[in-house]
Amino acid sequence: MQLTDLDVLRQANVWFEQHKSFWMCTIIGTYGSAPRPIGSIFITDGNQRVGSISGGCLEDAFVEMLERGEFEPHDQIFVYGKHLDDTNVVKELPCGGTIRLLVEPILQNTDNRQHLQQWLAKAEAKKPCQRIIDLSSKTSHKQLIELANETAQVISETETTISLTYGQVWSLLLLGVGQVTQHVAELGIMAGYDVRLCDMRKELADSWTFTKDKGGVDIEWRSPDEFIEQYANERSAVLALAHDPRIDDVGLMTVFETKAFYIGAMGSSRTSDKRQERLQRICGFSDKEFERLHAPIGLPIGSKTPVEIAIAIMADIIRVRNGKPR
Repeated sequence: MQLTDLDVLRQANVWFEQHKSFWMCTIIGTYGSAPRPIGSIFITDGNQRVGSISGGCLEDAFVEMLERGEFEPHDQIFVYGKHLDDTNVVKELPCGGTIRLLVEPILQNTDNRQHLQQWLAKAEAKKPCQRIIDLSSKTSHKQLIELANETAQVISETETTISLTYGQVWSLLLLGVGQVTQHVAELGIMAGYDVRLCDMRKELADSWTFTKDKGGVDIEWRSPDEFIEQYANERSAVLALAHDPRIDDVGLMTVFETKAFYIGAMGSSRTSDKRQERLQRICGFSDKEFERLHAPIGLPIGSKTPVEIAIAIMADIIRVRNGKPR
């Protein structure tokens, strides 16, 4: 599950507490240019809609089918397009892909309440878990199993069950408070990343307004090297954004020893060259190690303002994460 789908789960629990029944759709298979990844969730009570399984066309079609009573009141598989053609040929979405969905009516009962509450708790705590849905049961039997280790999202099926494994979380580790940092944090959270921030300059505390109680992230007042040692892994992007060697250099001295998939540092080409010379002189880093460093950071889109720079940074992180060439 992407963290962007947390809002969908939260709303599902709100609707349940409001004694509403609703429908949940989960993408379990895609072909071609499907706009949303496997595992994406969409819920609707027939009127309100939360989440997404396409660019809008499939959500509209699904609600129309609900209004016509075309879905049975139990868990089922639905392939978008098959319902449009008597010859059993699957029609494509306007984008050119097809989508296979797990469709679940979430009715008011104790089992569904416990399942939704436990699933949300595991997702918010970022604990890997597996949902098992018994399609042979008209009473909508579901299980939630906590897993010992993080794992990539996996869909597995038998003739009667579907298992959906959720575990992989991508993170942004930000070094240094500032305007660019705030915009990167905002964009990162919207994009589904787990965002963390550290700094040692407590005199800047009042300048950070994007705090956790406002939907943002609180500052961890600690040394960047300890911060990176605790949190960095192969799913982390580490960004040195302080524009202050006391913060950026200390973090970069540590980050090359991690498996972070993205390492970036803000600054001009001249600043970046001076930083590389300084770190190579102090730490003995090789040119090959510095090939992992994206500096100047971000895609070269001519960005000037803090928000433009943040957009360029996030775009480059997404590019690297998806294995696309620059």
